[in-house]
Amino acid sequence: MKYNTIIIKNSIDVAIKILEEEYLNLSESGNFFCIVKSQYRDGYIDKDFFDLIEYATEKLNLYYINTIVIPEDTDKLDNILYCVWFVKDKKEFHFNKDEIREKPIWKDVEWGKRKKNYNPKGKDPGNVWIPTKDDGKANITEHLLLSTFNVFDRILDATISDNGKYLIIVDSDKLRNYKYNKFGEIRYIPFKRDDIFLGNYIYVGRKGKEETKVIFNTSENMVGIENKSIDLIVTSPPYWDLKNYYKKNQIGQESYDIYSSRMNTVWSECYDKLNDKGSLWININIRIRNGKPILLPKLFIDQCKKIGFIYRGILIWHKSSGIPTNSKNLSDHHEYVLIFTKSNDTKINIKKLFEFKDYKNDTISGKLFWNINRKAGSVGKNTIHPAIFPTELINRIVNVSTLECDFVLDPFLGSGTSLIAAVNNKRNFIGYEFNEGFKNLMDERFNRELINDEIEVKFIF
Repeated sequence: MKYNTIIIKNSIDVAIKILEEEYLNLSESGNFFCIVKSQYRDGYIDKDFFDLIEYATEKLNLYYINTIVIPEDTDKLDNILYCVWFVKDKKEFHFNKDEIREKPIWKDVEWGKRKKNYNPKGKDPGNVWIPTKDDGKANITEHLLLSTFNVFDRILDATISDNGKYLIIVDSDKLRNYKYNKFGEIRYIPFKRDDIFLGNYIYVGRKGKEETKVIFNTSENMVGIENKSIDLIVTSPPYWDLKNYYKKNQIGQESYDIYSSRMNTVWSECYDKLNDKGSLWININIRIRNGKPILLPKLFIDQCKKIGFIYRGILIWHKSSGIPTNSKNLSDHHEYVLIFTKSNDTKINIKKLFEFKDYKNDTISGKLFWNINRKAGSVGKNTIHPAIFPTELINRIVNVSTLECDFVLDPFLGSGTSLIAAVNNKRNFIGYEFNEGFKNLMDERFNRELINDEIEVKFIF
């Protein structure tokens, strides 16, 4: 039997097994959707959806299309379901996004009033599935939590045409009651998850005068920082083969192997500089190049684990405004923040992670979903550096994982966002930036955005 759509809601191990077993039973125009959670063992992530993508694309030659993130109804910290989407034929697969559009509520304001991006059929569906209700006046009144049945409905609405056949493999006996049409088949394979554990909140703040400096040099050798003196490292590293800042020997414009080796050196330096109760937060996303995924998150995870970091979890940075995409894909509305520690006695304040109120639904708010929009365009005039992440994102990370006078490090400072967040929250800060051409942009931002006018930023060349 040939299925038009196969949905697997289970563990990553089971998903890989079913992909192998059912590969030949998927039609050439069909879709695989694997709904999984990160798998934990003894307080760290043992496997995550990046492992699933790597296996499916490299071992089974499936094409990766997207990863949809969905909040789960749980009181646990990790409330993320990852719905990973693969196809056999990237040109012939069937997907009709018109079937899952929501009604538009921002006709005159979304996309900066660019009417060409307005579709009367409804909002372009994105890869964060949190539907909304509104008051008819462009104001959201409620964010909706989708049930597993709702998720199945959405997938099948977009991928099943008349008399289309589907197979769903579920991990809960309750889900066997699902019914979409008479051409569906439901199988049950039980699976029990481990709960997330992020360590204890053991916290001692520092005292002393605040120190703020920017070192214009490569972070591959951070000789200017004492080992184990840093409480938090937060950064958005350069992507491979993406943005060229026209500085010789910059990281990101070399071969992939050399890029990988240089990034490994940076993470090794970070490990040495971080104290035993500190944490490392890396903002990164999957890149698609020539139709294939470049799994930079997995590269960094594997490198950091080998160096000695403990891989704790993934934070979803949800951006309500996203980049429109083609007719057979979902617009991109999220990025990942990877979380690492050096020990189980981490300084991360787990309680604070539950307190953020980004959604008009208390079940969704807090935990590992953060809805923070970034400003469009560049952060300064005549600059080649885009606004990589909003200050509020770093504000939260700083407050969750440090106290006043703690030391924060960013090995890829860029336009200076992490410095602004750290200093405005009364933390000491050290930033490395290879391109000294960003100094004028930093000065412009610091003069405008630093709260304390008396703070002196020391620039070291």
